[in-house]
Amino acid sequence: MAVYKREGSRYYWMCYTANGEEQRESTKTTSKTIATRIWKQREAEVALGLFNVGWPGERVTFEHLCEEYEKSHVLSLSESSQEAFENHQKHLVRFFGGRRLAEIDSQMIEQYKTDRRRQPARNNPDRTVKGATVNRELETLQSMLKLAAQRKYIPANPASEVRHFPELRDRPAKRGVTPEEFLRILQSAPLHLRVGMIVLDQTGNRTYSEVFSLKWEQVDLGAGLIYLGGPLKTAESAVPTPLSKLALEILSWWKGQQDGFQSPYLFPSPKDQNMPVRSVKTAWKNTLRRAGIPYFPIYQLRHAFCTRVSKVAADGVIQKAMRHSSPETKRVYQLGMVEEVRKAIERGNDKFYGDLAHHIFSTVTSEASQPKEEKDM
Repeated sequence: MAVYKREGSRYYWMCYTANGEEQRESTKTTSKTIATRIWKQREAEVALGLFNVGWPGERVTFEHLCEEYEKSHVLSLSESSQEAFENHQKHLVRFFGGRRLAEIDSQMIEQYKTDRRRQPARNNPDRTVKGATVNRELETLQSMLKLAAQRKYIPANPASEVRHFPELRDRPAKRGVTPEEFLRILQSAPLHLRVGMIVLDQTGNRTYSEVFSLKWEQVDLGAGLIYLGGPLKTAESAVPTPLSKLALEILSWWKGQQDGFQSPYLFPSPKDQNMPVRSVKTAWKNTLRRAGIPYFPIYQLRHAFCTRVSKVAADGVIQKAMRHSSPETKRVYQLGMVEEVRKAIERGNDKFYGDLAHHIFSTVTSEASQPKEEKDM
């Protein structure tokens, strides 16, 4: 019998044949209907070659998988990505450490997701860990277990069906920056941040992977170009970035200010001149506070750049300026566009209604234009 009761057990057991041998296994359920479904699923897995007795995952530990994943994948990533993996691994090992890969299922991963989301944030104990943070850790776990499935340690990736937290609630609302606000921020910023803001605002480049990690050898002041190198987000990111007149003037001045320094970087670390500055988050936050501007991430200067260029350039030019792989990506970066939409509506009204437009208001508001039977409604 495929599904049966075993003496001394409250669960139903199932019997199936794999690799020419009869196997007996608990279904972990007291429902015969559910047990039958589990048995049929196991039969199907065996038939499709998705199940084998004695998967290596029954012996391989999660820590061993971490080591293999790091050697085969992480070491080829950028330094920042390697640091992110180390941080993700720390939390993952804290929960999954000591377990065999065969023990890890989607239910256990869901439990990690829930528990991690409830933990207090490191920098603000009054808040819990953001959903976006947990999502990045889940993506790392999913990639690791994908490797395990590829190497036949486990039959399938149990993390592939685990849904992520919605991140829009955690992110600050996108907002534009007026010329007056931008000037106020500049006036309140320390010198290195002022220069960085100009480069971000005038190139639309990414904050840390492209601007604050720049070396002087990547900046051609004569040609007015920035040549990005190293691990980049997309192939299109390697396209040289043209410098505006303002950006070129600022960078030429900044280079003169650094003539006495030996650092190869435009924005060297205050602790080690041979390394780029690691973060400007604190400086940016304090600058906005001094300027009296509500907080928004410095990365949104890239959004402001895209919005500004979109008002005067065609989609193809914007794609090149943003170094996107698709012209449609600009839709994510364009901010507001309220006035542009308003002007388009007005142009549509003028074209459609023409000279009749001025009659519409008077028709709606005129008491005499209403039918008698509807006046008292």
